[in-house]
Amino acid sequence: MKQVKPIWFKGIVTIKVTGHYPERFFDLFARHGIPVWSIAKKSEVDCIADIYLSDLSQIRRLRRQTHYKFKFIRKSGLPFFYQRIKKYRQLLISFMIACLVFLYFTQSILFIDINGVPVERAEQLITSLENYGIKRGKLKYLMDKPDQIQAKILADYPDILWVGIVPDGITYRIEVITKKQAPMKEKSQRIHLYAQKDGVISKMLVAKGRPLVEVNDFVKKGQMLVTGDLNELEQKDNDQAKQFVEIEAEIFATTWYEAKITVPLEGLFQIETGSFKDKYYLKIGSFQLPIWGFGSTDFSHEKVVSNQSQLIIANWTFPLSILTNTHKEVEMINQERSEEEAITIGLEQARQNLLRKLDSTSSIIDEKILHQSAENGKVNLHVYFTVNENIVNTIESSQGD
Repeated sequence: MKQVKPIWFKGIVTIKVTGHYPERFFDLFARHGIPVWSIAKKSEVDCIADIYLSDLSQIRRLRRQTHYKFKFIRKSGLPFFYQRIKKYRQLLISFMIACLVFLYFTQSILFIDINGVPVERAEQLITSLENYGIKRGKLKYLMDKPDQIQAKILADYPDILWVGIVPDGITYRIEVITKKQAPMKEKSQRIHLYAQKDGVISKMLVAKGRPLVEVNDFVKKGQMLVTGDLNELEQKDNDQAKQFVEIEAEIFATTWYEAKITVPLEGLFQIETGSFKDKYYLKIGSFQLPIWGFGSTDFSHEKVVSNQSQLIIANWTFPLSILTNTHKEVEMINQERSEEEAITIGLEQARQNLLRKLDSTSSIIDEKILHQSAENGKVNLHVYFTVNENIVNTIESSQGD
């Protein structure tokens, strides 16, 4: 007889067959294709065996054709388990509903607490948070991450200097620091404009004030460019009061910068192949217990990205967390550059470094390589940049710095 592997989901019944030569009764099972296993003879007239619940009706029909009797010894499997729990279904349903309600209230936001701003601004922030998807009663897993919300708030509210968001249990705590308005400068601090660096004046836009230089003039750092004194240069009577206005002007000049860049002729790069393996750990404090994803990755080169999910209920943070380490396979590529390619990369790097130092109104007019050399597998560049930028400095105390 073929060995049968029990299937728990179908339901298993252990029966005891009584009669002369009870093993012959099980021979009928084989003739009619009924699976039976774990046959054991207890005495000359008793045998026990396991059958499927679904075959019970067919076995009863066969028994009526014989003189054997049988009775149930043990019942197991999903159908019988279901019959047992049906007696407690109301209690189980209530327990499941209670668990779902408990999980909902512990993993959702019920309160939003905003500190550091007036009530009117707090109401505006709450309205913006609702537009971002942060609402009372919403699950945390369905919301954007706090750093994404912070970026949106800072973009929509230019007067906010810093915002911190901490999901604290069922409360969404937001700390806001607004920008302090700079005190109004005294009249004496706004009536003169100075050059903040050496350069040749290329463009002047003076709406208010009296210019002291002209286009194509060379100016030095700290030199006065525009004054708010509207009186002429010739001597006035001492009794006549001078007239001063607040200057409105923009002065652009051609300035110069130097940069030294070193670019290797060989570069090592990492490229992800797309293969990865996740490993899960139960983290208790600093101890990590592997729970899934055992074994090594067999990657020659890999990088690991970690993500930790911690259980927070109400205002208490459990010391347990699930740590996921994603091992991504990377391929190391050693790329060789020609000297011309290295020069191109070096010029672009020097250009970007300079642009980060300049404001948005400035631009690079020209660039020139003063010196270049290749040694020890590297290309050394000495670059000279010509820049057009606004050189106005309104702070009088910076004169001559």
